[in-house]
Amino acid sequence: MNSLNSVLTIFVMIGIGYILTKKGLFNQQTGKLFSKLILNITLPLMMIVNIPMRFSRESLFNSLNGIIVAFLSIIIIYGIAIIISYIFKIEEDKRGIFCIMFTFGNSIFIGLPINISLFGEGSTMYVFLYYFAHTTLFWTLGVYNIKKNTQEDKKKNLKLKSLKKIFSPPFIGFIIGIIIMLMNIDLPGFIEDSFRYIGSITTPLSMFFIGIVIHSIKMEDIKLDIKSCLILFGRFVVAPIIMFLGLKLYELPQLLKNVFIIESAMPIITQAALVAEFYDTDSKYVAIMVGFTTILSIIVVPIYSFIL
Repeated sequence: MNSLNSVLTIFVMIGIGYILTKKGLFNQQTGKLFSKLILNITLPLMMIVNIPMRFSRESLFNSLNGIIVAFLSIIIIYGIAIIISYIFKIEEDKRGIFCIMFTFGNSIFIGLPINISLFGEGSTMYVFLYYFAHTTLFWTLGVYNIKKNTQEDKKKNLKLKSLKKIFSPPFIGFIIGIIIMLMNIDLPGFIEDSFRYIGSITTPLSMFFIGIVIHSIKMEDIKLDIKSCLILFGRFVVAPIIMFLGLKLYELPQLLKNVFIIESAMPIITQAALVAEFYDTDSKYVAIMVGFTTILSIIVVPIYSFIL
């Protein structure tokens, strides 16, 4: 019943975002505003206050093996994507973006609020342990097959962008939260309360954003060819299975295992569309697949949550 309640909570918040968009109160500009607020303000502040409040040094050190599992699992999934791209003869210039869509999910923008809704705010640190491995591999291994066939000036630009994306505001907030926890720093009451109130709007804003994205998708633009089906299979079947097997390598907290499996079943990472646009690699198709997998995740996530 707790799982059902959490899933229905997600549906209600996404539904409100969708309805308000349909009514004209939200639009694409609203979605952009929400995403900037979440990634640059509310999410980092939530990390700064939540991690010291909900975790200890012992719980952190007991979970560090989870980072190893995340790295290994994502690398294996990416290797499977490369093999499948050759077996099914994906065009060489689109092979890199295919592997990205197959392997990398929206671990923070959608993954964090969904995990909080399903498992509570105690899941936040585990989301960021996964996010550390996920975002590092996306901006290094993930873009490699695209980057190697492009002009030298774009390669240089991407190196700088990759570093900025890894050390994003949410990740910096995560690091600050870890430092505060390890050093037993007590924030002034007014700062802690302010950060907590602002951070508490992260989940509803994220769900409203998903509602806006879903409303913007035109079903007639979605074409389920063999490539699209392979991507869906990778995101929602292969990735969770590989993660489940990888988690058997170590004795890890059950909550971490649950979070990592849900994280591995997230829709395609939104930055895939940005990378595709940057390299002129079928960006419209990638954007459609990002939106379509976001819609499907509303069905897939409840299934995995019930299984867990």
